Amino acid sequence: MIDPKYLIYHDLIGLEVYAKKKSGSHDSEYLNIGMVIDDTQNMLVTEKNEKIKQYIKKNYLFRFKIYEDFLEVNGLKIVGLPENRLRSLKKKKWLRR
Repeated sequence: MIDPKYLIYHDLIGLEVYAKKKSGSHDSEYLNIGMVIDDTQNMLVTEKNEKIKQYIKKNYLFRFKIYEDFLEVNGLKIVGLPENRLRSLKKKKWLRR
């Protein structure tokens, strides 16, 4: 079970995702961009209807579907390699002791 508080430290592959561009009209809607198939340092790679697209993380606001809920994440929060995001969580927990 994914705790929404720790989503940015979690592996994003396999999650359904919606996105909207940061720059642009503020009334734009989130569009279903498909399922995350790869998570690189600066890009999310998604597949929808057998089409693969790449999205630059820092340029988008993402909404991840977890079970029946949605969690909005600023793309800047997930920039970086997935394994490095997990390491930073472990360091934060270690420093709190």
